[in-house]
Amino acid sequence: MKAKFSQLQLKDIQIKKIILEENLQGQNRFNINIDFDPVLIETEKGKFDGLLVKIKINDRARNVKLKVSTEILALFEFSKDLNEEKKARMLLYNGLSIIYGFLRGMIFQKCSYLPPKDRIIPSINLADLIEKTIESRINKIE
Repeated sequence: MKAKFSQLQLKDIQIKKIILEENLQGQNRFNINIDFDPVLIETEKGKFDGLLVKIKINDRARNVKLKVSTEILALFEFSKDLNEEKKARMLLYNGLSIIYGFLRGMIFQKCSYLPPKDRIIPSINLADLIEKTIESRINKIE
C-alpha cells in the first residue's frame, strides 16, 4: 500500500548540545525529564515552526549506566490547509514524538561502551507529558 505523507514534515534538526556519560558498572535505570518550547524561526528560506527540546536522562542519579543532557532544535513545515489550532497540536504531539524518536536512535548509536540492551531508552507517554506541561504553564500564568 502506498504511504501518505504526514501534514507535518521535519525540515531541519540541530543538536545544540549533547553530553553523554557511560558507566559499565552502573545500574540500568532511567529517570527522564523533558522540557520543550514551541518557537518560530525565520531563515532565508522563510518562517518555520519549531520545537526547542531539552532532555535530561538520569541527570542527578548516581551509579547509573547512562546519563544524557541534550538540547535539540527541530524545524517543521506544515501542509497549507491546516488551521492554527491543528498546527499547534501537531507540532506538540507529532513533533515531540519525532524528536524523541530521533534522540533515542542517536543515543543508541553514540553509546560505544554499553551493550545494546543497556542503551535502549524507554518509550514514554508523550501525551501525558504535554498535557501536564501545558497545565503547569497555565497555572503559573494564573
